[in-house]
Amino acid sequence: MGEKMMVEENYLCKFRKIDALRLYGGDTRERNSDGVIGGNSKDPMYGDKDAYRTLNALLFEGVGNEQERIWVEGHKLNPDFIKRIEETVQIYTDIFTLMKEEKEDFTDSVAGKRIDRASSVMYYENGVTQSFFSSSKRGYDSEFAKKSGIVLIETKIISNVPFIDYEKILTQKEYKNWEEREILLPPFLNIEMEKVSLTKAETKKVKDLNKKPPLGKYRLTTIEFPDYRKRISDSERVLWQQIMQGKETAAGLLEKMNEGDKTQDYKEYLFWKQKLQIYLKILFSQIWYGGGEG
Repeated sequence: MGEKMMVEENYLCKFRKIDALRLYGGDTRERNSDGVIGGNSKDPMYGDKDAYRTLNALLFEGVGNEQERIWVEGHKLNPDFIKRIEETVQIYTDIFTLMKEEKEDFTDSVAGKRIDRASSVMYYENGVTQSFFSSSKRGYDSEFAKKSGIVLIETKIISNVPFIDYEKILTQKEYKNWEEREILLPPFLNIEMEKVSLTKAETKKVKDLNKKPPLGKYRLTTIEFPDYRKRISDSERVLWQQIMQGKETAAGLLEKMNEGDKTQDYKEYLFWKQKLQIYLKILFSQIWYGGGEG
């Protein structure tokens, strides 16, 4: 009896991690208890086809990413991911755990392509991925060019860093965007960025929201995922208490951004987000390197 329950638990845990990845990728179809994929979720979190926007915005430094997504591009971000932060942290750690469990050893490098906001380049130039970072083995997807001011990024992934190759983990039945052939890097990963030349074809083929060509092209090379416990002195327990205590205020402030309130002071939201990011750096370091708080 105990062994059967353990097998079932492992089975469900595996599905939970896979489904966190599917949700991040925009597939909101629910899985029934037999593991079969059914209809779209009606849940305000798990039914959010643009969950990745909010999941990533919470990982960026500052509030510029939220304000650009909401005030410039006209998207809304989802405060439920803050109100239900326990579940959100589970989503983050499930995806990162998959990156550890499905880690590939390869001798060469894996390459992907991505269209990004020009404003995001300054984040990567700090030598770290601020959020989850996806690119496609298929090429530059014009669906992602619907931004104001874009750049092209070639990713070069070297061995022994956490990442996910979607088509190696998910089946076509399981994931509706399978044909995008995505590769996903984690937040807080050490990287190098160098500027490279745009080709004539790239300038002609890819246009932004305002029908303008890319402003530049960069090559992003992965380096390593650092053990953040060596540089973080905050207590995991205290951070979690602060995250839980501040979540309703932070969710309310994100709602204010959604409403277009440009006079509001968003400092409390920013402080809350910083706590969440430090907490996740500790959790991810534990997953990647093993052990406790350090």
